[in-house]
Amino acid sequence: MILALVVGPRTPASADTLIGRTAAVLVGRLPLFASDGLDQYGVALVTRWPVDGPYPRTGRRGRPRHPAQLAHPERRYVQLVKQREGRRLVSVSRRVIHGHPADIDPGQSTTSLVERLNLTLRQANAPLARKTLAFAKDEGELRAPLALQGAASHFARPHLSLRRRVSRPAPVRGKTRRRWAKRTPAMAAGITDRVGSLHELLKYRAAKHVK
Repeated sequence: MILALVVGPRTPASADTLIGRTAAVLVGRLPLFASDGLDQYGVALVTRWPVDGPYPRTGRRGRPRHPAQLAHPERRYVQLVKQREGRRLVSVSRRVIHGHPADIDPGQSTTSLVERLNLTLRQANAPLARKTLAFAKDEGELRAPLALQGAASHFARPHLSLRRRVSRPAPVRGKTRRRWAKRTPAMAAGITDRVGSLHELLKYRAAKHVK
């Protein structure tokens, strides 16, 4: 699922906003975080889930030292740094920033999912495409279609990797039998039990946010 989206430059403020929105929807154990070599995400993770480690008292006069920020026991963060020569990818190095390497699955230490998501967003949203004349006039015009894309991906777009084999294949139009049941990310997460439609999303009236 797309936990959070942030429109803006790759700055520490944007990284902190992205991690903050992600933390607001997480339940249970912290997931594995993976990114490129940008250090701003690591700083945002330490700021969001800090663990203070006080220094031992020395018995000397003066103000005690501020507690040091230690690594959260559940925080796992991996950086994948790509080396390029021109347009050619030469190598990819994996760096474990937080967590023990034995607790991190190498198969999950990848940024291919978010890179594929970026391609999907660019194909369906003209202002995100490279070398385009379809510019967004302001951030609001860019946030709105991104929010609709996220909702459609969660509720109205079945993902092939989430399909489930049915025990009793059901006939389709009296000829073939459906052996797989389509599922969306919202169905896999237990939020809904059916595949929605884009028409339903456009007619849905969102509740007003009350502070």
